[in-house]
Amino acid sequence: MGNVVAGKFPGTVRLQVDPPPAEGYIAGQKIRGAVYCTSTKSLDAGVPLNVDAFLVGKERSLVKYEEIEYYYESFINAEGRRVREQRARTVTRYRYAERNVVAMAIHLADISTGVKQGVQYKFPFQVTLPQDLPSSMHCQEHSHVYRNYGHYDYRDWAQIGYDGNGYCSVSYDIHAELKGKGLFSTQRTNQGIKVLAAPLPEQALPHYVPPVSRDINFCCCFDKGKITFGAKIDDTRIGQGENASIDFAVRNQSEVRIERVEASIVEHCTWYAGGRQNDVIREISKAMFRPNPRWDAVTKSTRATLEGDHDEYNRTLRMIHDAVEVGDNSSYVNAPLQCLQTYQGALVTTRHRIKIKVHMDGFFVNAPEVNIPMRIGTRHDILGKDKPGKIDVSFTEVPNELEKPTPEDEEDGDIVIAPGVFVGESQAVLGGKDIKQVKEDEKMSDDGDIVIPPLQEVLDPTLDNLIYELKFAVSPASIVRHYLSLLEWREKVFSVLAPPQYAHILKSCEIEFDQPEIATAIAPVIRNGNFTCDYVIAAVGVVNDWLRISMVQKLIPFTTDLAQNKQKIKNKLTEWENVCTEKDIQNEINRQQGPPQGPPQGQFNQGPPPQVQFNEGPPPGQFNQGPPQGQFNQGPPQGQYNQGPPQGQFNQGPPQGQYNQGPPQGQYNQGPPPGQFNQGQGPPQGQGPPQGQYNQGPPQGQFNQGQGPPQGQYNQGPPQGQFNQGQGPPQGQYNQGPPQGQ
Repeated sequence: MGNVVAGKFPGTVRLQVDPPPAEGYIAGQKIRGAVYCTSTKSLDAGVPLNVDAFLVGKERSLVKYEEIEYYYESFINAEGRRVREQRARTVTRYRYAERNVVAMAIHLADISTGVKQGVQYKFPFQVTLPQDLPSSMHCQEHSHVYRNYGHYDYRDWAQIGYDGNGYCSVSYDIHAELKGKGLFSTQRTNQGIKVLAAPLPEQALPHYVPPVSRDINFCCCFDKGKITFGAKIDDTRIGQGENASIDFAVRNQSEVRIERVEASIVEHCTWYAGGRQNDVIREISKAMFRPNPRWDAVTKSTRATLEGDHDEYNRTLRMIHDAVEVGDNSSYVNAPLQCLQTYQGALVTTRHRIKIKVHMDGFFVNAPEVNIPMRIGTRHDILGKDKPGKIDVSFTEVPNELEKPTPEDEEDGDIVIAPGVFVGESQAVLGGKDIKQVKEDEKMSDDGDIVIPPLQEVLDPTLDNLIYELKFAVSPASIVRHYLSLLEWREKVFSVLAPPQYAHILKSCEIEFDQPEIATAIAPVIRNGNFTCDYVIAAVGVVNDWLRISMVQKLIPFTTDLAQNKQKIKNKLTEWENVCTEKDIQNEINRQQGPPQGPPQGQFNQGPPPQVQFNEGPPPGQFNQGPPQGQFNQGPPQGQYNQGPPQGQFNQGPPQGQYNQGPPQGQYNQGPPPGQFNQGQGPPQGQGPPQGQYNQGPPQGQFNQGQGPPQGQYNQGPPQGQFNQGQGPPQGQYNQGPPQGQ
């Protein structure tokens, strides 16, 4: 419920807004509400009344600072003479500034047909929050209490805000206004709302911390060696309440043992006004790593050996990279639910970083540390948690103008309900460079009209206009996505970008975490997909050092000449960056070139020989019909097999299914027992090959090389009568395998 404001208008104005979820309204969601006006007197027709609502978001900053003030003081000295001396004193001063984050006007009605006494008029509305809004926040100097949200009476800032300290905030209000002409002044009420920024992308943005070598000194001057350590952050973008996983590795080449290693999240909030600034720096989370043998000190002799080895540094890089990849020493730091979200505005900036600090054993020994930027925002899965509440409001979407409610409209008792108004995010004016500065002896006044800047004019599709937009954008990534959706901008700006222009766009984006997203969004459009390694090199040259590895990993899938020009990229990277990206580059080259081709078509790497050779058994009729007519049907030569084979064996052919199906699966690939056919002796005389040898095929690997027996031998069986007489195959035949490709 908003504050009730009464003035010369004979009645009241109040505002009701849907109750938000526990976390607040999420950017991109809809807010529903209604303005209620009640008059205690009847108003005749001809008295114009305008009913409007406004959504206004602002950055505000109050900077407290001290300065030396000089003044003159008169007094009578010991000699009885009046003297005047200059003196100095420290005084506390303040500067205030504010800037619009978003402004939206919701015109509800124009009433000129009169108002009935005691009748309540209800004006429903629905407004869509822009997707690029930052979260509500508040930070106060010298305060250890987190305040993500609060609605404050910023007009009475002469009370010096909160306990005499500076502060900053991003806050959102919905205002309802009844504006009359002539006898009636403007009546206004407002209600603060809590807004959460849009959820972070679900895709992780990892970061490899380049190994850093730090000298270890005792009492600042005695050299004790050095340590080299690195880390990997699984995701540098996490939501409030989520954990960041850190893998750490260190190589101690000093004479001092490592006592402990800490990882912490540090929050740094800065706000500006009148050329001054205030800062609040605080540690919001901390974790420890487990000790391991690499933390131990080395002896002087070992240290001298390591320092004299020129290849030691490269081995150390590999060791650290492998250790953080395996994750043998991991820890987690948590972003508290109460912490601020990362934000970069014109008046307020909130930054976060992960600090890894190595504490050495003993006193007066320096403690090396490294800092990694990170982003804390709205967790990506928050949309599935709560649904915003609703109030009973009927809506009719209309372009801008409304039907004017009159007493003859639909009435519900003593309530007149006007048609609802829907306002989309296209009507929002985001950001802007206009900053209102207030000096110390002035007061902020909210008595004037709420001024909504005009909607942004449509800009011509030029690179200069895009750069100008990015400088003042609340979300540079959203600006780029918007213009990429416009055909004219794609054809005239993005598709014709040269590498230096591509880099200029990335450099103009002051929010570093948006740079990879912008780079990957533009890449497929450049030259209609002909994105080369030169663009990757240009991008790597302008982004911050901690983003270089991620930029390479994200952009190489779009390149068309990676196999030919990968060395150009490698030449621009450091040793550590090459170690971290070499697998990604090689994997991408393999993906672009397709799977390995293998041996020439028809050999055994691409599957078995042409159909019918082994999968379907021998050529039709050979074994299905039994051996050549008369040989086994008539029995062997007289006297050899007087009893004939066991009943039914040869008359019926091979056991059911053996030759029809080909040899058992995998036997030809295994080959006979090692050494038997390799010596070319053939099977023992008169017995035929040992049971199962022909089923197993030649020695392992021969058919894979495409040699095998001469064409047709395995398909046709041995020459007629050879095995009946107990002679093995001619020496060396089975060593050759079938001709290549069969």
